[in-house]
Amino acid sequence: MQNSRLPVLLEDGSSLDWSEAHYSVEVTLRRQGASIEHRLSDAAGLQALIDAGCAEWVTELRCPRTLLSRRISGSSQRQEVTWSADEIAGDVFLLPGLVAAREAKLAHGLGLSGGIWPTTAEVVFPQGWWLAKGEIRSVKPLIVSLVRFVSSADLKPGAMSVEEVSDATEVYFRVKLATDLYEHRRHDRDIQIAGLIAAFGRLPRSSLRAGGEHADSQIAERLRSEFESRGIPDWDDEDDFDPALAATAWEPFAIDAQGSVEDD
Repeated sequence: MQNSRLPVLLEDGSSLDWSEAHYSVEVTLRRQGASIEHRLSDAAGLQALIDAGCAEWVTELRCPRTLLSRRISGSSQRQEVTWSADEIAGDVFLLPGLVAAREAKLAHGLGLSGGIWPTTAEVVFPQGWWLAKGEIRSVKPLIVSLVRFVSSADLKPGAMSVEEVSDATEVYFRVKLATDLYEHRRHDRDIQIAGLIAAFGRLPRSSLRAGGEHADSQIAERLRSEFESRGIPDWDDEDDFDPALAATAWEPFAIDAQGSVEDD
């Protein structure tokens, strides 16, 4: 059955095309990449297309400012998406889903809602059709928005400093690294966490403090929500606020099997 509007299974559940099927996605953000796990349930028809090689899991990586658009596809429900710093600028997004790898036929509308799609009809999906579609995810996590690392020729070798940068539209902490440190170790996990501790240490005296210029900003609200979810006193409780505990509850140091600290 050809139709100008074909069935699609939406992650938010707003599609009425499928009677019981559900699609969800779990995304784990990394420093310059993400792990995606697609999950499909009660969708025998779509699973049959996957098993027959007619459908494949897809994640699209998009960066509007640099015009980057890359599609990662395959048969595995788990996908790894990576990018380099040179490829992106500004906002970056992920669009996950299930796509017809070639013309795909769903016999007898298996699993489709009978009230919309006749159970005796054969639905034909053209190559490239989104069979299931997830919500668009921003891959700019809160910490990336809050802490930014830069090189500073003014610092002595191995040194680090932090300062708040704010204007009418945004606030963040600029972590300055000595040139040698920036060139050789800025991506090391312990350096990243040290910078996060330093930035958190400035929060009680920042524009994000109670009564500060950005106390009611979106980033302040997100931070407070995250602190609350982790059971950590926020920076307005200066006597109990512990920047090191807050930072390592958020980004814990990793320990390998031999008991040494790992650098991701």
